[in-house]
Amino acid sequence: MDYIEIDNLRLRATIGFSAHELDAPQDIVIGLRIGIGDRLAAETDCPGDAFNYRSVTKAIISRVERSRFKLVEKLAEEIARVATIEFGAPYVEVNLHKPGALRRADSVGISIARRPADFRRNTAYISLGSNIEPAKNMVAALSLLRQWTTVLRHSPLYRTPPQGFQEQAHFFNMAVMAHTLRTPDQFKSQVIDRIEKALGRLRNPQNKNASRTIDLDISLWNDAIFEYGERPWKIPDPDIARFAHVARPLADIAPDYRHPESGVSLSDIAAGLDATGVETVELDLQPDGN
Repeated sequence: MDYIEIDNLRLRATIGFSAHELDAPQDIVIGLRIGIGDRLAAETDCPGDAFNYRSVTKAIISRVERSRFKLVEKLAEEIARVATIEFGAPYVEVNLHKPGALRRADSVGISIARRPADFRRNTAYISLGSNIEPAKNMVAALSLLRQWTTVLRHSPLYRTPPQGFQEQAHFFNMAVMAHTLRTPDQFKSQVIDRIEKALGRLRNPQNKNASRTIDLDISLWNDAIFEYGERPWKIPDPDIARFAHVARPLADIAPDYRHPESGVSLSDIAAGLDATGVETVELDLQPDGN
């Protein structure tokens, strides 16, 4: 295999978990060794046949400078995912260093090597809702999902009328597609339950449709059909076929995804549901408002 090497890419990143680390972006230095799968460019001498290292570098710069990371491990993994999954590199090595992170050392860093197969993870489709300080809590929930999973895509935000119990404020709803190494049970306990606890979710045993700070549900998992947990919860979530506030955001992030039970695309399911009162909300959902 041939390789493209990019040395000492110097960027500024918001990385760390101590208060002084989050005050301002820090210097990081990245080295990349990107495998290229064939030698066509060497044969043809045609720029169109060469791996476009400028494009992948621009994508990495954007991802690093627009996001927050607590650990260099997470940042290195995200860089490797960009090169392999988004740009099709069959192999990548990422060397990432934080200059001055340790006294008496020039830098502290990590080196990882990844192939596309390393990112063959479960794809979870999560539905989110809130009607207590919904703008604040939806942004916070999405931020925590970015921290504890690899968020691939999210829908716009929608304002929707309440279902079941009408005497309450309208909801904000959205959907997120994420990669995870966890099982559904692990995802429920280690991601969903933690986010709901962090954002003060309180359940009313007399009214399952009561107001809430945040509510997260696994709506779809890969293309599987199963039950999990103590309730048990059903996958696919039956509410996909019942409510526009569930189906519409899912259709935004995966319009051609076919429902594992009915075979109908999410876009067609959403189009067939009553969307009265469902309206888009303008709210910046990018990392840290960037």
